[in-house]
Amino acid sequence: MNTSATADAFEAERRHLFGVAYRMLGSAAEAEDILQEAFVRFAEHDADRAPIASTRAFLTTIVVRLCLDHLKSARARRETYMGPWLPEPLVSMTSMNEAGPDARVELAESLSLAFLVMLERLSPLERAAFLLREVFEQPFPEVAAILGTTDVACRQLVARARAHVDENRPRFTASEEKKNELLAAFMAACASADAAKLGALLAADVVARSDGGGKVHAALKPIHGRERVVRFLLGVLEKEPAGAAAEVVRINGEPGIVIRDEHGARSAVTLSIAGDEIVDVWIVVNPEKLARC
Repeated sequence: MNTSATADAFEAERRHLFGVAYRMLGSAAEAEDILQEAFVRFAEHDADRAPIASTRAFLTTIVVRLCLDHLKSARARRETYMGPWLPEPLVSMTSMNEAGPDARVELAESLSLAFLVMLERLSPLERAAFLLREVFEQPFPEVAAILGTTDVACRQLVARARAHVDENRPRFTASEEKKNELLAAFMAACASADAAKLGALLAADVVARSDGGGKVHAALKPIHGRERVVRFLLGVLEKEPAGAAAEVVRINGEPGIVIRDEHGARSAVTLSIAGDEIVDVWIVVNPEKLARC
């Protein structure tokens, strides 16, 4: 292929490759860096005129292996991260109902902040095997080839990961309509600083997590329990500047809120809902993670 054809072939797979890299790393910025390096390696390979049976499989292999290398240092950094580490939010205006078939995998459960946080508990190889097999539905032989392992070992990786995920899977049972309804009620209760109304929306064992990365003020530990979460949320809102405004968006495929002022995004908030209660509140205030908001 010439340079233009190489670029076109890569761009045709960009959405898929970004989806893989983002789910592996939980960072859109790092995923883009991985894709840049993957393109360089793809172009170098193409220059050698070596035959490629499947462009997608070839590029996925490059991306996954780059992610595995990256996670070695990333996991060490996250162990010393100040406060809870949350994935970088992906913001869009598209709902699941509006998304086309090709985009729905990007807006599925596997993209939610809660799910990505849960994946942090897996080993890098378990995470890769699980995502490739369970999310992107690649056959075991292909997954094994990408990871450079045997079919048997690959199946064991997926089985361990699946068992852990099933045990800790977030309790997402609410309909899209219920999620939107609770988000609107949550926003109204926060806007009026009504502790009673806000508390009525939260599960008794609700957990709130905020990620400031040591760059802005945020809770250094998760906040547990309805009363504590209500106090925490209302305390946070008291500190918002007068000119800040809330916008309803989609955050990682879920209904969410971005709070902005004249300088840009100040925070991104999303909710995990089970039945008719909010069970988790996820708040990202780390400026480095709000660049795409």
